[in-house]
Parts: sequence; structure tokens; C-alpha cells
Amino acid sequence: MQFDDLATSTPVQRTVSARWQDRPILIVDPSNFLRRLVADVLRHAGADRVSTFGDIEAGLNAATGFARPIIIADWSEKGSPGPALTRALRRKNLPVRRAPIIALGSTGQLREVERARDAGVNGFVLRPVSPAMLFSRLDETVRRPRAYVETDSFAGPDRRIRPNQDGRIAWKRGPDVEAGLATPLEAALAQADAMAAAMMRQGDMIAARVGRSLRQYLETVKDIGPRETEIITLHRSALRRLQEFEGAPPAHRNELVNGLEKITARRLAA
Repeated sequence: MQFDDLATSTPVQRTVSARWQDRPILIVDPSNFLRRLVADVLRHAGADRVSTFGDIEAGLNAATGFARPIIIADWSEKGSPGPALTRALRRKNLPVRRAPIIALGSTGQLREVERARDAGVNGFVLRPVSPAMLFSRLDETVRRPRAYVETDSFAGPDRRIRPNQDGRIAWKRGPDVEAGLATPLEAALAQADAMAAAMMRQGDMIAARVGRSLRQYLETVKDIGPRETEIITLHRSALRRLQEFEGAPPAHRNELVNGLEKITARRLAA
């Protein structure tokens, strides 16, 4: 475990402020040079409680000792601490599990931004870090926080931020069903397609099989009942597990999907 510049692990009682500079900021990056570079930029902008850490365990443990922390995590490659740190923090039953997380990535490809968003980050900034862009993301996170969502398949800030062509917010399938714009089955089929498409854009063809498996099942039913809801929940849970273990050997991840497909096939035959 590596860490440096940790000021204190005792939460400090302060008046709630809308300035990110007044909140503790934790930087998690395996590169000593890069984390100190970001820390210097933040301190120059007025942040007086900046702590830096070299690995996931140190950053996660430290986050629990601060009140209202903001976390900035490296997301530059598959072995970066950002993905695992984000999922671990969002899924743990901790008072700080809703802490804002800013990802620092090395590519702005849509699939990488979506991967960070689906893990539960609040913002994404490209390296080399532009101070103006980083400050803008921090300002937006603190001054205009998005609603926090916690379901079986996702935990983090609401991802539904882009309007459709007709002005409705994308991905709000529950309200669409309630408004009579889609049947529960149509909404579930659209969700299965979205699951597969998102994973394909991220280059995760193993995880994309989960969405295809769900669609194949839903194409055989006439409505959504308790049995179908159970299958949908099972597929969501499988997708979450695959995302949490994206660095696991492909054989292990394939085994999980194979098991899911066998369970689904048995339900179809029953």
C-alpha cells in the first residue's frame, strides 16, 4: 500500500460549501509524478486539503476517513485503479459511497467514456490534464450534482442526461411504459439491445452476449411477469459481475456467460 500527503484521517467539521476547493480531494494514481502534478494544480487553485495515493486499497481506506470527499482517479489503461476503485466504492455499504469521482483517461473514445459512466463516475477528463477542464468538471460536480441512482445493476450518478429527438430523456423506460409509449415487453427488449450495444462499443464481446441472451429469451414470451422479471434480473446481475471482473481471464468470464445461457435455456424448456 502506497500513500503520501495524507493530512488527517479525522473528518473535519465545516460549514457545507459549494466550492470544491473547500472539500477534501483524494487523488489515486500509480504514477508518483502524475498524482503530484494534479495535486499541485489543485493546490494552486486554492484547494488546501489534497491527499494522494498510489493504489486502490490506500485510496479506498482513506476515503472512509473524510467527510464529503471528492476522488480523482487514473483511468488511462485497463490496469488503472479507476474502474476497480469506482465499483468498489459504489458497491460497498459506506457513508462515502456516493462521493463524486472524476476519471482521468487517456482516450476520449465513446466506449471508454461509457465504461467510466457505467462504472459510476461523475465526470471524465482527458490527459494531459487541462486545468480549465478539470476545474469545470469539479465545479459541475459540486454545484449541479446529478441524482444518485442505486439499483441491482448500477450505482452512481444518473446516466440519463441526454434528450432524445422528441425531447424526452433517454433510457427512461419506466416512465415510458407508464405513459403508454411502450409495453413492458417492448421496453425489456429495448433494454436487452442497449446492453448488447453498449458492451460491443466498449469492445467487450463476452459481456455483449448477456444482452443477446436476454433478447433471445424475451423473443419467446408474450408478456413480462414474475418469471420474466427474474430472468431479466439474472442477466443484469451477470452483466454487473462481468464488468466488475473485466480484468479476469477470458475463460473465467466465458464460463459465467455459459452458465447464464444454460439457466436461460432450462427456463425456456420448462
